[in-house]
Amino acid sequence: MKLKISFFKEPKHVGVVSCVSWNNIEDVFSCGDDHKLLKWNLVNGECLVVATLPEDFYPICMHLFPKVNIGGNKHQQDVILIACADGKFHIVNNNGRIEKSVTAHQGACLAAQWSPDGAGLLTAGEDGFVKVWSRNGLLRSVIIQSDEPCYNAIWNPDNSSILYTKGNSLVIKHLNSSTKVTKWKAHDGIILCIAWNANNNLIISGSEDGFSKIWDSFGQQISVSVKHDQPITSVSWSPAGDMFIIGSFNLIRLCNANGWSHCLDRPSTGSIYSIAWSSDGTQLAAACANGHVLFAHIIDREYTWKNYACTQIGRKVVAIKDILTDQNDQLDYPDRVIQIALGFKHLVIATVKQCFIHKLTSWNTPVTFDLKEGTISMVLLAERCLCVIERAGISIYSYMGRLLASPRCGSRPETIGRAAVSLGPDSLALIDQTDRKIMQVFDLPTGLVVRSSVDNTVTKLAHKMTVSSIALSQTGPIGERQIALLDYNRDLYVVTVKDPKSKFTKLGSQVLSIIWSADTELLVGLRANSAVAWCCTRAATQPDWLALTTVSKDITYVPDDKIINSII
Repeated sequence: MKLKISFFKEPKHVGVVSCVSWNNIEDVFSCGDDHKLLKWNLVNGECLVVATLPEDFYPICMHLFPKVNIGGNKHQQDVILIACADGKFHIVNNNGRIEKSVTAHQGACLAAQWSPDGAGLLTAGEDGFVKVWSRNGLLRSVIIQSDEPCYNAIWNPDNSSILYTKGNSLVIKHLNSSTKVTKWKAHDGIILCIAWNANNNLIISGSEDGFSKIWDSFGQQISVSVKHDQPITSVSWSPAGDMFIIGSFNLIRLCNANGWSHCLDRPSTGSIYSIAWSSDGTQLAAACANGHVLFAHIIDREYTWKNYACTQIGRKVVAIKDILTDQNDQLDYPDRVIQIALGFKHLVIATVKQCFIHKLTSWNTPVTFDLKEGTISMVLLAERCLCVIERAGISIYSYMGRLLASPRCGSRPETIGRAAVSLGPDSLALIDQTDRKIMQVFDLPTGLVVRSSVDNTVTKLAHKMTVSSIALSQTGPIGERQIALLDYNRDLYVVTVKDPKSKFTKLGSQVLSIIWSADTELLVGLRANSAVAWCCTRAATQPDWLALTTVSKDITYVPDDKIINSII
């Protein structure tokens, strides 16, 4: 996997570009010290001057209104929030007209961000204050008063707390005043940039000391990067939380969620001050010190299933190969490819406008259907159906392209991470995004919540701990369908979905990832130095039986992403 980088031969900005933000999957806004707000279209390669802003307008950061529908008013989605060096923040429409200007801080306003639900915004300044404002720019509260500058502040994914920097420390301030503040020393130098992902709930920080580090929400370090020669000036998670980008002086690095580097590029751009991902997680834009806006998209991402392998080799081109017969082909699509799924004898390609379903026995005669919108976050496959998750909702299709069900999960579908959803041959399981101790299981193709055989009002499975990952078994009748789960303690449990008692049985601990076999009732888990196979999970009720049906194999190589992709 690597980045394919592109930018115009001559910079369109004069001087530093300080911030970029995506309007949709095709348009990007940028703003810099030349007081110009530019709009870039990645389809036709056009760059338009939206507005020339006042001479005292020196932007530091920019954030577009999140794609949520508040009160049915879709026009608010195009509002831009810009923080400036004079201590003001400005609310600007997409035509470049300043709707409102507010003096927020003494000194520079160093950070400004809309809340994820669009109900308000926060700002952080050189004066050490962090403030929360209404959507219309009215002050609600002063959250933090510090004696040193706050270089960055962001919301947590559910708006319940704020993460901000204080010198070389990170601080999580819960908006519920009764909850204790979480503070820890994160770096040896001043922290310049932070990001918090909604799907994996992990934090990444970048500092003047040249390191980037990943943390959980309790302040425990997950990983640390190699030391870079220059300060880390920008970091950004992909929407799915499976990758992140680091920006520094003449450097951009793509890493997986555990901090392992996929690729490193050294464009001659100067420092990269801001990086933004497109909502589909396939493209990114970066603001550079030399006036360029850098664009990149991910290529050479490989997918495998049994003896088949496919690789995206271009924006609209996918290469597929049968390793046994050495048969290969290149598949061209009319629009940009944004999601690929390979498995269960099918290859599914989602583009901006359509979804293509290829049988692995006949690649060149796909079944197609139109998508509701172009922002797809995930495609999942099972034996009898496939699941498409996009901003418009969750849809279940047959492999003939027929819509089977549209389950309603009660939360924003695009915020659901890959570990929080699992598709079986006749069921769809989701971790409740409002209470991650609860799992919902939908019966397919009706889309109704699976109900207990004793009490028809039971629609959910509740675990005692927060659940981090789930997996539905892939074989057997629906009455015997099992769901395996990992909680935040890395303990592995299994439960039968339609068991009226919903008994959670523990299989093991310190498990990093899990996967069910597609052919048998075999569950495989990955530990730090071993792979474990539970050949009969129902034997877990008897410890002696469980030991007889469990096989453990020491391994010397653990995948960088610590994820099992398939069982052969």
